[in-house]
Formats: sequence, C-alpha cells, structure tokens
Amino acid sequence: MKIAIMGFGTVGSGVEEILYKKRKSLLKNNFDIEIDRILIKDKSKKRSPLNKNLIFTDNFKEILNSEVDTVIDVTSSLEETYERILSLMKAGKNIISANKAVVSKYFEELNELARANNVYFSYEASVAAAIPIIHPMMEEVFFNDINKICGILNGTSNYILSMMEKEGLSYDVVLKKAQDLGYAEADPTADVGGFDAMRKIRILSSLLYNAKIKEEDILTFGISTIQKSDLDYAKKMGYSIRLLAKSKLDGGKIDISVIPTFLKDNFFAKTFKGSNAIKVWGENFSSYELKGPGAGKLETADAIIRDLLRILSAREIKTFYDGTNSYDLENNCLGKYYLRTSKISSKLEDLIDQDEILAGDHHIITKKTSLDKLEAAILDLNEVFIAKIEEEI
Repeated sequence: MKIAIMGFGTVGSGVEEILYKKRKSLLKNNFDIEIDRILIKDKSKKRSPLNKNLIFTDNFKEILNSEVDTVIDVTSSLEETYERILSLMKAGKNIISANKAVVSKYFEELNELARANNVYFSYEASVAAAIPIIHPMMEEVFFNDINKICGILNGTSNYILSMMEKEGLSYDVVLKKAQDLGYAEADPTADVGGFDAMRKIRILSSLLYNAKIKEEDILTFGISTIQKSDLDYAKKMGYSIRLLAKSKLDGGKIDISVIPTFLKDNFFAKTFKGSNAIKVWGENFSSYELKGPGAGKLETADAIIRDLLRILSAREIKTFYDGTNSYDLENNCLGKYYLRTSKISSKLEDLIDQDEILAGDHHIITKKTSLDKLEAAILDLNEVFIAKIEEEI
C-alpha cells in the first residue's frame, strides 16, 4: 500500500517513526506500507525523518494526482485541510485524520462524501489519542443502544487542573509549565476554553446517536478563569475539579455540555496530568471505563497506524453515519453549581443557596437549577468561574 502524509510535525513524524522501526514486523504480517511522499508547507525547513529517502513536497497536486491509496492527515489547519480532503475523497483515496477541528466541524459532509465515493474515512486519532474509543463505539452501535458518555477529553486542561490541585500552584504558573513541556500550545485557547473537548464530545455523540449536533449548540465552559481558591474551596468540600465533556440521550432529547466539575468519582478524580478518561453507558452493560494518554507523538500516531492496518486488511468499518436521527438538544444539566465572582447580578441572586466571601470574591453554591438558566444569570458578569457539582457520574 502506498500512502501519503499531510503534515510532518510531532504526530506526522511519529507515524513515520513507527512505520520505519516496525517495518520488518509489519512485512512479516503482510503489511507492506510505503510512504510515497509527505506534504509540508516549507521545503526549506530542516527535517529529520528516519527514512532519509523520503520525498517531501509543498505541492498538494502531487498527492492528489498520485497513485497513493490512503492519505493520513495530521495537519492543524481547518478550511484548507477540509477542501483538500474533499478533493482526495473524490479522487478515490481513503482518509485517516487526526484533525479533530476538521472532523468535528464537517462530520456530516465528510461521512457523506466517503459513502458517495466508496472510500474509508477513519478518525480514531481525533479523540483521546491512543485510547481506542471510536472503533469500539462503531461496533457497539450496531447492536447496543449507547445512551450516555462522559469523559476527560483534553489532556492540557487535565494537566493544569491536576497539577494545580497536587502542587498548590497558580493557574498562570502551571500553564507556563504545561507550555514548556509541550502539553499546551503557545495559544492555549482551544484547550483551556473547552473547545477541544467540545469537538471531541460532538464527534462521539454524533456517531453514537447517529444525529446531527452543531458545535454552537453545545454549552461550553473552560478553565481559563480558574484560581487556586476554587481548588481550595473544592478540596474543603471533599471534591476534585476536572473538565468533563458529557452527553446523554433520554426521552428523545440530547443533553450535551462541557463544563468544569466538582467530583468525587475516583475514576475521574484520580485521572492526572495529560491522561484522558472516558466512561460509556449502554443497553447491554451498566458502564465501562477507558483511561490512558490523551495526547503525544507516538500515542496519537499509534491510533493512526491502527486505522491504517484496518484499511489495508479490509477490516475497517465502512462509513455508516448519516445523521438521520432527529433529536432536540436540551442543555438543562439540572443540578447544583459552584461559582466564583466578584459581583452578583439580580438574576444570580435568586439562584444562590450559599455565599461565602473570601478575599473579596463571592464563592457561591447555587440551588438546584439548569445550566442554561445559570448561563443567562451570569451573562453580564466578568471573570466568572463556574463548575457543576456532581454527587454521582
């Protein structure tokens, strides 16, 4: 099988490393994989592939018009990558993508195009890196009604929260440490704003419920406003704080959100550093749990190689998602919430159950309310940190 790779950053070089180091083992098991060429933006940039004979190109048409069977997308762009994937699928080439922004935003279009052109569209690496979640779910939905999924889906946020909790450091100090270690990008907005986790829960939920779920309909709260006092307050109450992405299908309605959460559930509370953790509930089992590295060079490349071998051995599941199920989205998320704010609006006043003033800030526990109602009550407030309080996951 001849393949091409779009992008040769951390993950792209990881794919090349695995294929190079494991070539003998792969050949022994009838997996003859040849990297035909790699698409890059800057040919003048020095690169250090293990295979010194690799061909690099900055001309997308070389890949589009080549004889490669499958193209691996490990880019970070959105619209440009989407347009390229469309062209590649129309040319009859299978796509493996780790680009969760593209997979999430254009989930319906990409699945439809894969069916129309009878090609594979694989995206295991777009959610939770090395943790096998997409393909187990693809298998389950044929015979099992999955009705709920909950997870820590962003390693950067989890690293920040767990290190703040463990070492008692401020958000800014831990964020800088995360950036130095490569956990966080120079611009960490997608991670700490909750948008990365939102895209992943959108991909999983769309697949599980075979429904169309728009990114903008998912209530998303991040951790960028968290302070050490929030973790101290949670600890005093016996909780940890983790960023949870959740969706539930019940009564013909999908309840879906991303929000920091006060929790005691050990499965999530004891998920540290860059790890991801996912819990799934279905008709044929009460729940099962998956935990592991949610990011990383070889970890993400590992998921890509699994997709590649499934395609090569014709074991991959052909695209079946068509979004035919029509469900209302209801972000009620009923429960109690924690807020820290310097001011209180009149709308918020009606929702307060407890209010403790520490260092000039209100640390509030609300009455039982819905998330959308609470969101409306804090719209005019600045620098609010909000978290849901969970008794059980």
